[in-house]
Amino acid sequence: MLQIATPLPADIPLCATGHRPQLVETRGAPRGRIAGAIVPSHYHIECCQCRLATVPHISRAVAELRWTQPDNPNRIPLHHLPAARAAVHAVIAA
Repeated sequence: MLQIATPLPADIPLCATGHRPQLVETRGAPRGRIAGAIVPSHYHIECCQCRLATVPHISRAVAELRWTQPDNPNRIPLHHLPAARAAVHAVIAA
């Protein structure tokens, strides 16, 4: 699995002044997946200073929308991200 982090586009609001949230693209299969299985890229936004992230989604637009809505239940504590990523992979595999 490969993760590529880039700064948020200018049209997406920051979480707080001085914070640097990033758009993260995850490519490839996690450990334990069958070799050669097709796994589409998925996206989330995270801020290490706020310790918040969005639930990963295969659509970059959905990930960006989730970030712009602060009361959205799809914003989770950063330490919940591995479980959310596993849930996305389970849905993709099904």
